[in-house]
Amino acid sequence: MTNNFDPNPPSDIYSNRSWIGKFRISFRGLWLGVVGTHSPKSINSFIVHVPMAIIVLSAGVWVGLAPSSMALLFLCIGAVMAAELFNSSLESLAKAITDQPNRDIANALDIASGAVLLVSLMASLVGVVILGLPILQLWTP
Repeated sequence: MTNNFDPNPPSDIYSNRSWIGKFRISFRGLWLGVVGTHSPKSINSFIVHVPMAIIVLSAGVWVGLAPSSMALLFLCIGAVMAAELFNSSLESLAKAITDQPNRDIANALDIASGAVLLVSLMASLVGVVILGLPILQLWTP
């Protein structure tokens, strides 16, 4: 892929890596997504997602959900967290591109944030469907 802005682009520094190097970078990215990049005005949404995931999974164990239902909860949690990682990566990229207001970048960031909201709402609905009845059964005599 040719970079139109740089007459001497680096030679595959982002793609030509060993499998170990790719995993190292992936785990670094996951770490940055979870702990945040510590840039100014950066708020890490994992502060909300991780405790909620722990609460949901604990509730699943408490009510004795079947393994398939627990797997669905894990899948939903993974989808929400992956969406948040994509959103965070776009935010970092936007900050690297410009520090000036830009309507197109703002729209892209809002759309990514909307995607996180949509996945979170759908995961919440799945959680209510899976956990709702078993929790109600435990609370009713």
